[in-house]
Amino acid sequence: MVGSLRASRKNRVKALLCAAGLGPVGALWSLPCRADGAHIQNRCPQLSTSAYEELDARVLLLLKGDGGARPLPAVVCNDIGSWVEWGGKRFDILGRAPIADEVVDIVEAELHRADASSKAAEDSAVEAGEPMLKAGGGAAPPLPSTVQPADRTAIRAADARGGGISAAFEAEAVSDSIGIATGPAFDFGSSVGPILLGGREAFRFTYAKRQVALMDFEASAGYGAPFNPDARFGVVLRFGAEWMVAYPEGNSGQAAVVPIVDVGIRFAHGFGLVDLWFGVDARFRTQRLSLRSTESLIAGDVTGSLSLGVAFVDWSRK
Repeated sequence: MVGSLRASRKNRVKALLCAAGLGPVGALWSLPCRADGAHIQNRCPQLSTSAYEELDARVLLLLKGDGGARPLPAVVCNDIGSWVEWGGKRFDILGRAPIADEVVDIVEAELHRADASSKAAEDSAVEAGEPMLKAGGGAAPPLPSTVQPADRTAIRAADARGGGISAAFEAEAVSDSIGIATGPAFDFGSSVGPILLGGREAFRFTYAKRQVALMDFEASAGYGAPFNPDARFGVVLRFGAEWMVAYPEGNSGQAAVVPIVDVGIRFAHGFGLVDLWFGVDARFRTQRLSLRSTESLIAGDVTGSLSLGVAFVDWSRK
């Protein structure tokens, strides 16, 4: 069966060059063919020296192309017959061609059969849905941690992220008819690059005969103090809505709401994680804010306020 197979013309030419080892081309091929110093075993008296050298070079070339991991075969001849011993198997030499050619055919056929068997096993495993690589007996590697390390605290104010929350006391001269309103104001912000985006809630009350409450709910954009620990001066722009609620005699009340826009400046001084700040704001009511009962209550279209507060700043590293 294997006696009819023949080595490819390309491999035969290479093998002949390796066996000859002559001339520039032969030198190029002879070095890789004999670099490892291993040779096939010759236990065949019928094989001449030149034929053996050619056979040795051709077989080494075939095995090198297959990866070079297989053992080398042995050629055996005696009165009983001729055969090749390779990998614990015996392959008969049938005498249909020169011994060197038949040995090369046997090697080529066996290499082809091994490749076909490996491919068939792989295809069968794929069809059966079984992986070619089996899991070992060792423990599986640990999964990567999903816990994010906490931000380190900045050493310098310039390295701090900025933003935070603030509580302040605000006083506003609302109008002649309402008077001065005072109360708490709460700001919060988060840094987006150099800008601080956030919001504000403020509550101011009058304590005269007519009780009036003013409530602001606004979005804000600021720059600098007090939420930037590296700044001593800052500005803020706010826009939102303001409610005015008045309680006349009895238990009934009146309310009105208008859009407002605020512009303010800030001055701050830092004490570690806390900034003490002072602010001056101008409030613009885009519509008239008024209530009518026994007497008119009208808030000014443009008013001013003063604030004194404390800010708790985010000092985590940028």
